Amino acid sequence: MSEVFIRTGSESPTVRPWSPLLWFWGPALALLLLALFPPHVLDRAISLPFFDGAGWPWRTDALFNWVFYRLTKVVPGFVALVSLGILGASVWRRWRTGTYPFEREVLRRHLYILLAMGLSVGLVWWLKTTTGVACPWSLEEFGGAAQVTNPVFGFATLPGRCWPGGHAGTGFCLFALYFALRDRSAPTARQGLLLALLLGYVCGVSRIMQGAHFFSHNIATMLVDWLVCATLYIVIFDRKGAVKRIVSALAQPLPVASGIVFTALWWTLVFDYPLFRAILAKDPSGRLFFTLAVAAAFFAVALGLLVLFSLLPKVLFRATLAVLALAGGTVFAGSELYGTVFTPDMVRNFLATDVREATAYLSIGTIGTFLVAALPALWAALRIESPGARDFQDLRRFRASSGSVFARLRDGAAACARRRAGVWLRNGAYAVLCTAVGVGLLLVNFQSFAGLMREDKTLRYGIAPVGIVYSFVRTIATDDSPDGVRIRRAVDPAPKATVASGPALFVVVVGETTRSADWGLAGYERDTTPRLRAIPDLISYPKVRACGTSTDVSLPCMMSRIGRSDYDRERILSEEALPSLLQRSGFNVFWVDNQSGCKGVCAEVPSRAAEPDTENCPEGLCSDAVLVKEVKQLLASLDSSRPTVVFLHMYGQHGPAYYKGSRKETKAFSPECEAADLASCSPESVRNAYDNAVRETDTVLADIIETLRRADAQGVPTGMLWVSDHGESLGEKGLFLHGAPYFMAPDEQKEVPMVMWISDTFASTFSVNRTALVRSSRGKASHENLYSTVLGLLRVESTTYRPEYDLGQPR
Repeated sequence: MSEVFIRTGSESPTVRPWSPLLWFWGPALALLLLALFPPHVLDRAISLPFFDGAGWPWRTDALFNWVFYRLTKVVPGFVALVSLGILGASVWRRWRTGTYPFEREVLRRHLYILLAMGLSVGLVWWLKTTTGVACPWSLEEFGGAAQVTNPVFGFATLPGRCWPGGHAGTGFCLFALYFALRDRSAPTARQGLLLALLLGYVCGVSRIMQGAHFFSHNIATMLVDWLVCATLYIVIFDRKGAVKRIVSALAQPLPVASGIVFTALWWTLVFDYPLFRAILAKDPSGRLFFTLAVAAAFFAVALGLLVLFSLLPKVLFRATLAVLALAGGTVFAGSELYGTVFTPDMVRNFLATDVREATAYLSIGTIGTFLVAALPALWAALRIESPGARDFQDLRRFRASSGSVFARLRDGAAACARRRAGVWLRNGAYAVLCTAVGVGLLLVNFQSFAGLMREDKTLRYGIAPVGIVYSFVRTIATDDSPDGVRIRRAVDPAPKATVASGPALFVVVVGETTRSADWGLAGYERDTTPRLRAIPDLISYPKVRACGTSTDVSLPCMMSRIGRSDYDRERILSEEALPSLLQRSGFNVFWVDNQSGCKGVCAEVPSRAAEPDTENCPEGLCSDAVLVKEVKQLLASLDSSRPTVVFLHMYGQHGPAYYKGSRKETKAFSPECEAADLASCSPESVRNAYDNAVRETDTVLADIIETLRRADAQGVPTGMLWVSDHGESLGEKGLFLHGAPYFMAPDEQKEVPMVMWISDTFASTFSVNRTALVRSSRGKASHENLYSTVLGLLRVESTTYRPEYDLGQPR
């Protein structure tokens, strides 16, 4: 069975069997990963020791340059001249005597060597001129002016000329020797392979030392040259049925040993790459060998874990690996595209995402990234054999054996038991050995590893694919959804509205994903709040500290008497929120949602989604302008016997489809990023789409205030308070979107704006101290102020009211 993975039969009697998986699928997959997801951090870590801060010393060393750049070119030149000489002499001999001095097969092999070497060099040269990747010595970090970029594939000539590495091909083009000799002399072919690898390595490392190429550039050259030589070998020597054999190899069963090794490698090199990148980013050159040791440890532990999994029944074994493959692909895609770490909090956000939000993440880029990461591991999971497959052989032998049924059952059961016991003992020993090696490597580096995990606790969740599984299990088993049905404890048995009669309307608007960094009233360089800026009696709080970095955390927290200073999620979800307390105190309370839900804070009060209309809800997605219409309708049917409080939950700047958060007539910046994978867009286009959505929020809030102002002119006390639930990352420090663990989240995700507008009639009716509100806007504020500030503005007497958190109290 193991032969299936190693090699396949040949249609030619003169060609030895070869493996489609090892010759084509493996190298092609590795090249695809290098092209789509270049390991920039690893490249920097390897190159930095050769850069002295001012330049590349080995670049100007004449002897080094002569030996490792010029002299090494003699080797492939000599090989090419020998093959060319033999072919030329044969043609001359044929012309003079009518016979060849060598066998035709020998001449074909030399012709192959020339073609393979020439095509390898030519393809690498063409890729260098069209992929647009700059050399290290041209990068801004190393004294140049160019930026780090990923390869771009097309036909136009682009500046850069450094991907793949050209000089490494001096050695790797000699893969042609291995393929030319493998059918004639296997030992000589292996020597040719060793020569190609050794010379390619020497040439590649020398150019790394000179700052001409990164490590991944040379690996790409090796893979390109191998694929060229292998493809040409098949075309010339074994093309009959080759395509069918290459494709059908994917349908063959995968031996358990090969499948385990491949899966462990994939987990380590692909699924765990975001973790290793995060470790290296903190100290690229100082943590290189430590990171390699951790990678080796993870690989060994993965081997041990997979060996244990292989003892499961075949169906369960495959299902387990398939689930882990999908989980690992999710981790990789989230990290590559958005810098996401799947902590329990992030998993909670993931589970709370509705269909509308989820579809915003779908694009060719996001789906493609997920598939590239998940499909190879999923293929291995579905094709891998298991030791249990031998049980079917025992069953066939039982049916074919002679003797009584009892004797056959007895002998078959004994044989099966012996074999299973042997498998368990052998695999158990392998698992213990592999795990011991992995743990030993971690223990050797224990102080560094433990210190790193204490320094950044999110790194432990980057151990894929088991980290995300742990987060899912922990979240599902121990964390209730805020929208779940539960009995909520009344935090005050008898809250009382002291202004309990007469019509009035106070609007609390919950913003979505608006950050202070892009808020015009907070000093942003762009005027993203022109309408609000023009309102003279607006009270602006430019930087408010959010309670969380996601709606699932922030919204229940900001509507609770318990803030971030004494944060307890279970306690917050078990108590009634601000809307319910206001309703019990005597107010008429409503919740209107243009988002994915109220996260449980609207429990026990009337709530509904915003009513769609053709003007504001094209294609089923309502802009926040629909909330202005809701306010107008409430004013038209306002309860005249008691004040009304309405909570409006905005769509805001919900990503990654920021461009959907603004209407065409309000867009001021272009071009906009319309891709779900934000990293594929330019930073400017991402910022443009986000800022246009911020301007939409500005327009909606200004329209609500104007509507309330007109009602105030008719004698109805009105007021509005708007605050965003959390901020957003737009690519800073490699992060996108929100939901980062609070202790490590950047300020872009934690600092949000807030504004208030209080009409004259409302201020008079509810005795609002505007001077105190204006004065407090110049100081620090947080979501923890919201609860008591609203109670103070509405003059509600409650045991939950904390005057020190009321922004309307004189300081």
